[in-house]
Amino acid sequence: MLTLLYGCFALLLSRETFHRFNRIALLGTLTVSLVLPAVKLTIQKPAYINPIAPIEFVIKPKAATTVQDTGIQATIAQQPETLMEAEAPTYGFIIMQVLWMLYLIGVVVSVGIFCIQLFRFWQDIKGGVRTKDEWGNTIVIHGGNYSPYSFFHYIIISVTDYEQLRDPILAHEQAHIRLGHSWDLMLLQLVTAIQWFNPFVYLLGRSLKAVHEYEADSAVLNFGIDAKQYQLLLVTKAVGNRLQTVGNCLNHHSLKKRIKMMYQKKSNRWMMLKALFIIPVACFALYTFATPKADSPVLQVKKTTSAPQKKVTTVRGRGIPSGEVKSDDKIYDIVEENAKFPGGEEACFKWIAENIQYPQEAKENKIQGRVTVSFVVEKDGTLTDVKVIGNPYKYISEEAVRVVKAMPKWNPAKIKGKIVRSRFRLPVNFRLN
Repeated sequence: MLTLLYGCFALLLSRETFHRFNRIALLGTLTVSLVLPAVKLTIQKPAYINPIAPIEFVIKPKAATTVQDTGIQATIAQQPETLMEAEAPTYGFIIMQVLWMLYLIGVVVSVGIFCIQLFRFWQDIKGGVRTKDEWGNTIVIHGGNYSPYSFFHYIIISVTDYEQLRDPILAHEQAHIRLGHSWDLMLLQLVTAIQWFNPFVYLLGRSLKAVHEYEADSAVLNFGIDAKQYQLLLVTKAVGNRLQTVGNCLNHHSLKKRIKMMYQKKSNRWMMLKALFIIPVACFALYTFATPKADSPVLQVKKTTSAPQKKVTTVRGRGIPSGEVKSDDKIYDIVEENAKFPGGEEACFKWIAENIQYPQEAKENKIQGRVTVSFVVEKDGTLTDVKVIGNPYKYISEEAVRVVKAMPKWNPAKIKGKIVRSRFRLPVNFRLN
């Protein structure tokens, strides 16, 4: 989101001279990048009828070969949540853990740097001589070569600058304070700590600080200070021995661009309309990051077979109209209420654990793998059209089909309270010890 919106700003507005509008646009981008992840926007998506069951049922044989001792241990059958095989962490999982660790380290480093800057600022306001200006701001005067800067209602300045260049420097820093630029920097620091990995957040930070300087420069010139003298001041202060990045510093941003902006012709107000292009970009980003909503199904997507239509003939004298009576024998892949094994998923896996066997031929030939069984749950709960999807292993496929065919009747699927036929897919993972 931040990348998209800042890209629009850099393309459309960065060269224009309406600095307050540009500042609002940049602050809006920062705010949206913080708020949007917390907004749960849903879009209507159809709910699929379990194309793959959420838990794979893992079958592991024991050393014994009898039917009673082969299959799933009783303890596993009693605790269905352990039916998923406890495997070693995959490389993908390890990579995700490493990435999360690196992200947290980056957040800690970013916050640590900001804390160091705050500590330096605290040291600056604790030392030196204090005085007040006509706006109630605290001016802290230091000996030595200090680059003047401001943060909230504090202005840090060296003795030399205070004695020789007081008016333009104070006018510049007072403008930063009056316009509330320090609050912008706090918001920028928060977003930077969260998105430290995003290079566009640093580009946005540079643009925001540039807008701050443009606003302050404009305020200084409006104060009545000579433009050439002020530009000479900027040149002499272009290099300082201590740049406080947490505050608004006089020599922030490109000197050439700042001087060029002072002489640039004011942009036409109609150019602000270019910002309207950001609206569809923001809507696109909202749609992209929206969460699909799975409770608004499309009622029909696939029709496999249907019973032949029966024609009813008019019986003379009884007033029975002639016409066609249609029966709804469609098989739905999308429903409002899924078909369920009696007792739910836990009971289903327990039943499989008690009835399935690892085929002896499969053990002898070291055959293992996942078998996905597809079947239709009829309106009366019986299971028909039981077949294996894309599995070449004969023995384990036959066993998976046998167990599914032996299942008791299911609770059929429903659409708007009406019982319908539906298709279900159940994966069974056969794996040797």
